[in-house]
Amino acid sequence: MASLRQWFAKVDRDASGHITAMELQAALADGGLNFSVGTVAAIIRQCDSSGSGTISLADFERLHSFLETVQDTFNQMGPDPRTGRVPLGEVARELAASGYHLEPEVQKALFTKFDPLRANSMGLQEFMALTLFLRSSTATFKAYDPEGSGVVHLTYGQFLYAAVNSI
Repeated sequence: MASLRQWFAKVDRDASGHITAMELQAALADGGLNFSVGTVAAIIRQCDSSGSGTISLADFERLHSFLETVQDTFNQMGPDPRTGRVPLGEVARELAASGYHLEPEVQKALFTKFDPLRANSMGLQEFMALTLFLRSSTATFKAYDPEGSGVVHLTYGQFLYAAVNSI
């Protein structure tokens, strides 16, 4: 916990007690993960308990746990030692094992979006972005499906709200 507190203090460059998207983006880039500010803001939304758009130390602990879990999952898929990438077939198996039973056209659309190099593989950064998108989308869907029926009916405004909150 002490080392996590130290890391938090290092990332919190303005010493405000909260980490902004720009501060987190810089820290992730220092670790070799180059995400857009929009993706970093989505990462923050996953952990931001107050809805402030920033993360506190407690939120940072959840973020750290999320990042470790995603990295462990990625490493368990056995990335190619030369490229650091995992074939999409292996990613598909991992998604299914994690409870994401996706229709082939949905899986193809996701892989098209999250494999921008069209390399039929994903690096850690792409896999993390995919995982973040799926978690966010699932949380948004569940908000509209409190009974867990697997079906939602949305107005256009609700759809836009759901789409924006899943990015």
